[in-house]
Amino acid sequence: MTTLQRGEDALLRRVKAFDWPRLKLCFAATALCMLLAHGFAWFNLFPSHDGTILFFDADVVMLQLGRWVQLPYYRFLRGKISMPWLTGMFSVLWTALSVYLVSDLLKLRRKATMAFAAVLGTAISITLLNATYNDKSDPFTCAMFLAFLGVYAVRCCRRPWLGVAFCGGCLCLSMGLYQGYIEFAIGLFLLCLLRDCLTRDLPWADYLRRGFTSVAALLLGGVLYAVSMKAVLAYKHLELIDSYNGLQQMGRSGPAVWLSRLPGAYKQVFTTLLGYDVWNNRGMRLATALCLLLALACLVLALRCKPRRVLAQTAILLVLLPLGLNVVFLLSEQAPTLLMLYPVYLVYALVLLLTETDTAPRSAAWLACVLCAFLTLENVIYANGAYTYRKLVYENTRGQVYTIMAKVQDLPGYVEGETPVVFSGDFTDSNFTYHNDLLRQYEEGDTGLSGSAITYDGTIKWWFANIMGSGARVVNTQAELDAWAENPAVQAMPSYPASGCIAMVDGAAVVKLSD
Repeated sequence: MTTLQRGEDALLRRVKAFDWPRLKLCFAATALCMLLAHGFAWFNLFPSHDGTILFFDADVVMLQLGRWVQLPYYRFLRGKISMPWLTGMFSVLWTALSVYLVSDLLKLRRKATMAFAAVLGTAISITLLNATYNDKSDPFTCAMFLAFLGVYAVRCCRRPWLGVAFCGGCLCLSMGLYQGYIEFAIGLFLLCLLRDCLTRDLPWADYLRRGFTSVAALLLGGVLYAVSMKAVLAYKHLELIDSYNGLQQMGRSGPAVWLSRLPGAYKQVFTTLLGYDVWNNRGMRLATALCLLLALACLVLALRCKPRRVLAQTAILLVLLPLGLNVVFLLSEQAPTLLMLYPVYLVYALVLLLTETDTAPRSAAWLACVLCAFLTLENVIYANGAYTYRKLVYENTRGQVYTIMAKVQDLPGYVEGETPVVFSGDFTDSNFTYHNDLLRQYEEGDTGLSGSAITYDGTIKWWFANIMGSGARVVNTQAELDAWAENPAVQAMPSYPASGCIAMVDGAAVVKLSD
């Protein structure tokens, strides 16, 4: 009984010592900003691209991509049906907890915490998740939270070995959801060490010890992930898929290739923040540039009276930070997408951290928050425009498919469920797509948005089975579609929507979309 009483007392002390006001602030700020930006996507259903899956049945593909934790996540936590409102609420939960962990570790004040919550919750990566991969938005944000939680354990646990072990488990689960978000852990480790350098005069021994502890936690997480992934693949008798977003490509490069990619990794971080894209207009680029200049000025003030040792330690961390936030660039054969670049938004946590140092003027912190508020407003405007566009694209695709299938069913000899239906050509590069010059901007840049909700062969299957609930026997493998495209009779057909673009060819109902 004495032992139980001591355990209960210790638990109560921990609960009372918990920073509840900070947690409430993080939830309030995150929920409000995310609702403003993504509320349209949470209250409407407009599945597109990978989002057309609706009911998660891609177990094999996720295992072959190494994302084995998604299977228990969908099965035991969120459910396999993609429900926009529930997906959004889970996204708010994981993002708010992530903001809390970052805010607590970096000791950000109230206004800085709200500014970081606003920027992180309205980032372009979250918008693209809701617009194109809406069934993945909550597991991806959960991967971010688990990465931050691992760092929190290392930094706050009194027993270093226990913190490293817990962090390894968190990073294993994080990479099992989405491998690229280990960059969140790397970035936060570097930011925490940078704060230590600025607030304490760390001896080299302590500096190296904390750095090696962080590296040990990251390596342990990587090892646990590799072992667990191989065990799951062996149990399921599967192998990793060789694709642009798969893990097989990592084995085809080595140290020499990684070194050659270093300049590109640094460049992409700055082009993401300061380069032009449809979601990053001139005002946003100017605001980000001012944030970086403001942070640099505050850093100079903070280091002005510091010993050279601190200058060297800070320089090392600042050199490593862009690389840590984009380490995927070194390992992948293709440039990371905007989803993989989500960790780059930790740069704004760096700005808020530096503007709140003791040597920085009070106006610097306010100016940084104002700039973050402007970026948030622009993110909200872009997100709502993108969702409106995706809704129009979905409605257009839905109407066109129903019209086409009505004509297919009128073809002589067509039998529903028995006659193969072939869509020859490219959905996204044909007259099938939604055309609106006023909204054309949302198709430009690196966002990956297109004028058709159906994009590749897998989405054909999901659209007819999950969206329409159709029993049509639709050809949905790229090899078969390529073979039909080479058929002379199909090549002679006019493209949609010309007369004769829908016809029976060799026992199949063929719809020619484009050449």
